[in-house]
Amino acid sequence: MNEYPLTSIVTLALVVLWWVLGSRVSLARATYANKQQNPDMFHSLEIYSDADFMIAFRNHQNLTEFLVVMLPTLWICAVGVSDLFASVLGSFYFTGRVWHARNYPRDFSHGPAVFLSLWSLRVLFLGAIGGVIYALVQRF
Repeated sequence: MNEYPLTSIVTLALVVLWWVLGSRVSLARATYANKQQNPDMFHSLEIYSDADFMIAFRNHQNLTEFLVVMLPTLWICAVGVSDLFASVLGSFYFTGRVWHARNYPRDFSHGPAVFLSLWSLRVLFLGAIGGVIYALVQRF
């Protein structure tokens, strides 16, 4: 039985978002390579000069970079504090990442989304630290 169903849902949502953004990179790569009518372009460094490709690529890459920190922090907080607390903050993080992906880089309207994501990650991190310290105090 899953003791952390809410945190599991948030984790799956983040994985689906990662997959969707990765698919957008593939579509952008194929579109740009087809625009050039050059199949060798598909794996060329010149593809990074296309703005549409770079937007899709940076969205996916940025999420990937943060998931390395976000997922362990989410789960340590869920185990150390509570499933509900971690999942609510994880949902804020997810919402911020979706908001960021939809608005990046248009007119800096993704700024509040970055704030929401980083704020929720910081609170999760503090919760994870607090949960670990509490467990250590209880143990000794």
